[in-house]
Amino acid sequence: MKSVVRFAFAASTLCLAAVAQAASDPVLDAMGAELARSQAAYFKAAMPAYFIAYRINDDEQIGVNAEFGTLTNSSSMHVRSLNVELRTGSYAFDNTHAGASDNQPGNLPGYARGNATARIGLDDDVRAMRAEIWSATDGAYWRTVEELSKARADAAVQTAAEDKSDDFSREGKLELIEPKLDYAIDLDRWREKVKAYSAPFKRDAKIYNARAGLTVARTTRWLANSEGTRVRHAELTYLLDVAAATKAADGMDLPGMVRFVASRPDALPDDATVLAAVEKLMADLKALRDAPVIPAYEGPAILDNRAAGVFFHEVVGHRLEAHRLRDENDAQTFKKKLGERILPESISIAFDPTRAEFAGQALMGGYAADDEGVRARPVAVVQHGVLKNFLLGRTPVDGFAHSNGHGRSQSGFRPVSRQSNMIVDVENPIDYDALKKKLLAEIAEQGKPWGLIIRDLDGGFTETARAGTGGAKLLPTMVYRLYPDGREELVRGVDLVGTPLTLLAELEAGDGRFGVFHGWCGAESGFVPVSTVAPDLLIRRVEVQRKPKSQDRPPILPAPDAEGR
Repeated sequence: MKSVVRFAFAASTLCLAAVAQAASDPVLDAMGAELARSQAAYFKAAMPAYFIAYRINDDEQIGVNAEFGTLTNSSSMHVRSLNVELRTGSYAFDNTHAGASDNQPGNLPGYARGNATARIGLDDDVRAMRAEIWSATDGAYWRTVEELSKARADAAVQTAAEDKSDDFSREGKLELIEPKLDYAIDLDRWREKVKAYSAPFKRDAKIYNARAGLTVARTTRWLANSEGTRVRHAELTYLLDVAAATKAADGMDLPGMVRFVASRPDALPDDATVLAAVEKLMADLKALRDAPVIPAYEGPAILDNRAAGVFFHEVVGHRLEAHRLRDENDAQTFKKKLGERILPESISIAFDPTRAEFAGQALMGGYAADDEGVRARPVAVVQHGVLKNFLLGRTPVDGFAHSNGHGRSQSGFRPVSRQSNMIVDVENPIDYDALKKKLLAEIAEQGKPWGLIIRDLDGGFTETARAGTGGAKLLPTMVYRLYPDGREELVRGVDLVGTPLTLLAELEAGDGRFGVFHGWCGAESGFVPVSTVAPDLLIRRVEVQRKPKSQDRPPILPAPDAEGR
């Protein structure tokens, strides 16, 4: 598995209180009618199904974008997708069971089996929706028949699986109908705003790409399954982003971005705040062009809070997603470490999809029910440095027979266990100045000429498969050398790399200055929105390597200046 997390490009979740069963919903009506017919037929077939779930996602998006003060895009998008999940066999052993054929080219992994996806009509035409659901269900059923036969054949000839848990968990019925969300945006006003936000970049002829844009995204998700669960979940996002890029004299591409996420329009920043962020971004890019490139290095470093958030997400979070503990091709880093210390005693980690915000900032990884129809709940995974729990969807693992509400997916994918809002807590935190003094002490103790402070980044990714490196990589953008005399120097050209157990063993301390990283996390079930709340972090020893470098030279002719010369 290779996972990637980047800055947020859309949906921040707005969790709303559940209300009593709403008036008739044509989408749920269509799903319910076809569920009744499908259960009557496929549950009594020669190779009977035992579980069916229908998911319909309705995604709407409007956006306005400008580059260098000129409007470049004003568009809208509206799509609706259907996902059918069908299982044959039993909760104990079904068509998703891992087997030898998983390693054969072209065969679907367990989490993708019994799955059918389709683009469906936008009109709430119950008859048309039922026809589309019927067709997709029939296709999914015949695939599961073949998959179950292969799974049984594999089980007869292969060695016994290490984890003998059931293939699917039994969960209670859930009825949760959230109100649909309306949004309104003055597009004419925002066309002028994004033009004004992108116009200052014209002053720097060495900034080659610059844009500002507002995206408003509304998603409604429906779920109905054969266990009686009925869910309608609503999400709404207002995303304002400013991004620009320049190039150093040696050809290195230097990107930068600022993003603002809100769940309602009046929570977006005012013009003065955005324009101040634009000016800072321009100053950072200018400074990066002139910054020296540093060589590969190992030594002590501070990761400022947002960078620390990506560190915890990639190095710890993905290795807590429990469905991979059933995958014999996965490294399963933490599988045998339950009850052991994996972090300093002062650090605890919880995932809380029920939390809507932190310090006034909307959190993106929230929801009232997950995509498998299990109610969301907080999960304490690390307490005082000791591993206590994993994130679970409806794929059980040894010692954990039930979901804890973390089955998540992008439209068109089957859910697996995924991260939500990660909250990293530090007991008795020190302040930032004390953390910096500790970094200076580490520099002296290790005899290094300097240490690093990573203040901002573009995201990161990790590999968890045994056949891969098992490592993680963070993609810093703003990195400073800290010299023994306290002087700081901006540098460029490095990525942070390392393997999880080695990196975690080098954690020294965290402070009380928390920040939030918002991103889209990509893994087996597509991209899902996540947030991580983390403090600044001191690591005794990190490794950085040179970034890939473009071979393209800067343009021979500079861009026109602000006066068009």
